[in-house]
Amino acid sequence: MAREVSVSVSAHGYGAEEAFDHRAEMTKNIVIKTKNGQEFLEMLTSLSKNQGTIRMLKIFSHSYPRGIIMTNWSGFYDEPGPHDTKQAAYIKDMATRVENGEIVFSPNCEIRIFGCNIGGSFSQLLSMATHCTVIGSTGGTYPEIRGNRETGVFISTSEWAVYKNGNYTYSAGKRLKAW
Repeated sequence: MAREVSVSVSAHGYGAEEAFDHRAEMTKNIVIKTKNGQEFLEMLTSLSKNQGTIRMLKIFSHSYPRGIIMTNWSGFYDEPGPHDTKQAAYIKDMATRVENGEIVFSPNCEIRIFGCNIGGSFSQLLSMATHCTVIGSTGGTYPEIRGNRETGVFISTSEWAVYKNGNYTYSAGKRLKAW
């Protein structure tokens, strides 16, 4: 049986990098720091080849309904936009790599995206492309703070939407554990 790994992504290029780095490190997972969508896919490809199948993927980023924001117009999106650079990547690019066995997810994989407003069609399409359970917030998100420290729980101003095989399956409520 292949080794399974858990990965946390700190998306760079749009601000709050130190916070995203801290949160990714708190998970105790393998941490990758990426500045654009193409680099993100290359890092996942390398991890699949050298470390094992991806069981858990946690993404700490700025986001919006179209996708994960990284360096200006170079993020990871649902589909191309008019200002995207050549460093941007799309769900269809990930789907191709999954189909070709370059990025390998475990059978019961889960992707948790802790950015804002990502729990709609982006999460649905990502779930379809990866065959993973994908959880994203349909509203804004922020970390729960107690005693001047983040608790590891993120709060959605709306809900954490859960998708399996491209289908909305349920709401995970307003609180989601990151670590």
